[in-house]
Amino acid sequence: MKLTTKNYLGLVVSILMMLFPATELSAQFEQEQDPFADDMFEIDQPVMRRNVRRGQWVPSTYQDQAALIEKRVKASIKRKLDYRFETVGTLASGDYAPFWLVSNRQGLSSLQNKSGYIRVSALGGMLLPNKFGVDYGMDMSINTGFQSSYYIQQVYVDLKYSWLTLSMGSKERWGEMKNPYLSSGGLTWSGNALPMPQMRIEVPEFTRLNILGGWFSLKGHIGYGRYTDSKYREETAMKISKENPSYANKILHHSKSAFLKVGDVDRFPLEFIWGLEMYSQFGGEMYNTATAGEFHEYKKYPSGIGAYWDALLPFNPTGKQDHDNGNSLGSWHLSFDLTFDKWKYRAYYEHFYEDHSSMLGIEYKSNAQGEKDFVFYGYKRNWFDGQFGIEINAPDGLPFKNVVLEFMKTKDQCGSLCVNTDAVTERVDGAENYYNHTVYKSYTHWGYAIGNPVLVSPIYNKDNSMLFKSNRAIMFHLGVDGRISPKIDYKFLATNTRHWGTYINPLNKVANITSLMLECSYWTGDAYSWKFSVAGAMDIQKGGTLMGASNNKGIMLTVSKVWDIL
Repeated sequence: MKLTTKNYLGLVVSILMMLFPATELSAQFEQEQDPFADDMFEIDQPVMRRNVRRGQWVPSTYQDQAALIEKRVKASIKRKLDYRFETVGTLASGDYAPFWLVSNRQGLSSLQNKSGYIRVSALGGMLLPNKFGVDYGMDMSINTGFQSSYYIQQVYVDLKYSWLTLSMGSKERWGEMKNPYLSSGGLTWSGNALPMPQMRIEVPEFTRLNILGGWFSLKGHIGYGRYTDSKYREETAMKISKENPSYANKILHHSKSAFLKVGDVDRFPLEFIWGLEMYSQFGGEMYNTATAGEFHEYKKYPSGIGAYWDALLPFNPTGKQDHDNGNSLGSWHLSFDLTFDKWKYRAYYEHFYEDHSSMLGIEYKSNAQGEKDFVFYGYKRNWFDGQFGIEINAPDGLPFKNVVLEFMKTKDQCGSLCVNTDAVTERVDGAENYYNHTVYKSYTHWGYAIGNPVLVSPIYNKDNSMLFKSNRAIMFHLGVDGRISPKIDYKFLATNTRHWGTYINPLNKVANITSLMLECSYWTGDAYSWKFSVAGAMDIQKGGTLMGASNNKGIMLTVSKVWDIL
């Protein structure tokens, strides 16, 4: 065979392709030869085989050509797309899987001693010219030992313009002002339950106001959605009573929040955050009888436009929450953030409320004519119901990275007395009954607490009750994470909770539950895209059976992989 110049060049290129990965050559050519290279733009370019034409590298396939044209025309667009794979297996002994192998996992967990799932997702986004952008995601799992054989965990589209976002679909969200991986969880929203489909108009991040010296920033949201657990509620009600079950379906969801931050860490190390978030269950249909397996509608609650407005402003002339207006609850938030050198400290307080008395410190006093007047009591009977926390973020080089300490108390519930009679003219009852409700049973999704999970979720109830058996509790919590080596990190959670039951149904004796978990993870692969984790956990119970009749022990194995496509 005669070795021509063309064949010689081909042989040289072949040898180079064997010595160096095609992706490396492609990247090198892209950086050194491509006249259209732009650091502000990333494009899907798996392996481009290029031809030399007049001293320039040009695309050799239709896909490459289209990509290059797009790059020329839309040079200000930036894209990102991740494919993710995860598989988890849990093996436990006792009545249930340990608490910290179940809780604060966005509902993707199981109480069963043997369970597992395979999860795949595609999450991406694109920044467009003129401050526009879009985020999108599809996330689903195939399960064994779960309430369902599969979950559509996330499916959403976020349309963005500057600081404003319109979010549509089911999306994982965490509690406000809390470390999502180390905190016990927010009292109003924690990330413990499955996401629900909703539409939100939001300012997701603090946005600085260009007034008053730029010291003030705002964020917040307004959202409406719907619960997806109607079938679960129906089946659970039938387990309780086949003749006279009671449950609500087609429940609607409303949430809103507003947060103000005062400060600028670039000018002064201390920042102050104050905020309010409110959530509502409203609408739906109430069923309380069944014949031959068919439920009969007992009452249909308002679900039209007027109901959405009432949920947005949940007050009526009497000041007392009516069932037609739904079940409203929420939290006040206070936070002080201090940045010192490479350290950051946060002290926070979340005050939970169920009605106006604990939200505003307002009660009603009846006069001799039976008329009710507003009386301001302040927070002297309920101000201590809430969650106090400290979070420390440490610089690199230490055996720990983040530390969270929390104390939570929900015992008062607006008083230590439970008096509900007309003979007593002043309201002194303390039966706010956190997370429970007459119509909607409880503030849960698929049986999991939407708020803090240490108030043991109804999914644990052996009698299939959809109510919280204990919402009066005191909790101490510690969360720590750090890095042992460049490829190995750890997370440790320790929680002790004492339970008194509810005011209506107190426990026979105080229940004491200690939950522990230690997780170690090994990272490897390109850009540490592979993760191998093992977690061991246990529950130690004294004086009660809220989480089963025995101590729970178990391990969880996790393997995950991320492909950064763009």
